[in-house]
Amino acid sequence: MTILESTELFNQDNWRITREIADLPDGRTKEALIAHRCDSVHLLAFKNENEILMLREYRPFFSDYIWMVPSGKVDKETDILVAAGRELREETGFNAKKLHHYFTTEYSDTLHISNHVFIAKDLYPDALPQDASELIEVHTVSLQQAIKNVQESSHVHGASLCALLRYKLEH
Repeated sequence: MTILESTELFNQDNWRITREIADLPDGRTKEALIAHRCDSVHLLAFKNENEILMLREYRPFFSDYIWMVPSGKVDKETDILVAAGRELREETGFNAKKLHHYFTTEYSDTLHISNHVFIAKDLYPDALPQDASELIEVHTVSLQQAIKNVQESSHVHGASLCALLRYKLEH
């Protein structure tokens, strides 16, 4: 698919909305509004082989706590590995001797935000201050309990569930 036309409609606060027209293989075209935002990182942070760090975070726009893996925006740097390390330190108080990219997932073709999932192992204390607008509890649980907690949240954090289930299926 080739983008034939792109018109910016909105650009503010790390969000950009465009109207795009692209060609289809049969010669027709498709028009859509596309939302663009900075990418996100998500961490499967293993305390040991049997336990993973999970966050229970209050989300004010849901008016509830949700369970999720440590996650955040790639908005302070351009390197996703650097962003993953920063988010791990800010949200859990730990750093990792081993931090590697696991996989990337997308929301849809009209919401351009890549979710980069990392695996963090050999953790050691090395905290950065948490963001002032976040209310986070850090918990150490089994992989099975982590999946259960995310699934039972009032609002399921999709990237967390995807990362945890893929890891469970592959290991």
